[in-house]
Amino acid sequence: MSHPPVAAPHQRVLPRAARLAAVAMGTAVAVDLVLGVATLLVVPYHRHSALAPPHGRAFYLAHALLGVLLAVGAVAILPRARRLERPAWLGAVTGLVGIAVAGAGGLLAIAQATRLVGVGLMLLGSVAAEAGYLMPLVDSVPPQPPV
Repeated sequence: MSHPPVAAPHQRVLPRAARLAAVAMGTAVAVDLVLGVATLLVVPYHRHSALAPPHGRAFYLAHALLGVLLAVGAVAILPRARRLERPAWLGAVTGLVGIAVAGAGGLLAIAQATRLVGVGLMLLGSVAAEAGYLMPLVDSVPPQPPV
């Protein structure tokens, strides 16, 4: 017989699938942020406007591809998060908005004239997305295994 998870009255229990999604998205955002910093170090900042610069192309494209995958993942988890408690829904929405801001920054960073604004938006969006995906984890307790 399985017992429901025990939580204090002020704590929430986050389902295992939601916890895994939050950890996976938070980890992917952190990896993409580190990859973005590495891209800044490898790809020349004062390059001409180009979709794929010749120097550091692998880093640049890996960072962009992971960003696109994050956007797809952020949209995919919204329907499930909507059915969960408020912190999980707010975390998913905050993560999606953060990824959208970072994506807009990525598009702005292509052009030399708006590169600084784009890099700033990518950082701001990544931090917001990370906070969003970690929010439900901080506000909940892990399900306890049956005893």
